Amino acid sequence: MLFGKKNRAPADAPVGLVDLHCHILAGVDDGARDDEQMYDLVRLEYDCGVRHLCFTPHYNPALFPPKPDKIAESFEKAKAFVGENLPDMRVYLGNEVFMRPDTVERLRDGSCRPLGGTRTVLTEFSPAMTYDEMRLYVVKLLSNGKTPLLAHIERYEKLTEPENIMELKSLGVKFQINTEAFSSPHRKLISKLVEQGIVDVVADDRHSRTRGEPNLKDSYLFVAEKFGVRAANALFITRPMNILNIIEK
Repeated sequence: MLFGKKNRAPADAPVGLVDLHCHILAGVDDGARDDEQMYDLVRLEYDCGVRHLCFTPHYNPALFPPKPDKIAESFEKAKAFVGENLPDMRVYLGNEVFMRPDTVERLRDGSCRPLGGTRTVLTEFSPAMTYDEMRLYVVKLLSNGKTPLLAHIERYEKLTEPENIMELKSLGVKFQINTEAFSSPHRKLISKLVEQGIVDVVADDRHSRTRGEPNLKDSYLFVAEKFGVRAANALFITRPMNILNIIEK
């Protein structure tokens, strides 16, 4: 196993965590309602040790009418707030992209975005989708030069079968779990996938002060205690930094 509990957990989480999945931009989906809530949630992330925050509003036209102008406006406000109040924080923009037949075309025309200008796409499926459908979508993304980062894999029954997980991993797919995954019905499988180094990223998928708990700091400490500091650093810092192509000076 790649990871396992090898040393005592730290007394506190380090500053410098990376959050690749949140719904904090104001007025664009089912996350922050207004600017004040957006600023409050950004500060909450900062207080939890997050220094790299990627906003990922939903791209799912069937549920959320696309609001490109509002997304751009809210992102500029968030950047200004961070620049004035939290100068050592960096913010990025992407989407949580719901897989549809036209997804690749919408990525090409800029209707939805990979994470932070990279080639990695935070990817969401319908819970009713079959594994074969999931596989077809990720192969299409991969064949078009995109790397799928599958969001909250603990929610998909079709991804509780180890052979499906391993096949997608072998194709080059990356996996994200939410902080709440360790208390989900599939927590034993999730723990095994973390131990084996299969999971790439932990994020909070924050929508509000309550929807996004446990927070990233508490989740880091849980992972560090259960699987070791090396695992926690990989899942909350180094691997998400690599996805965003962040090079620390």
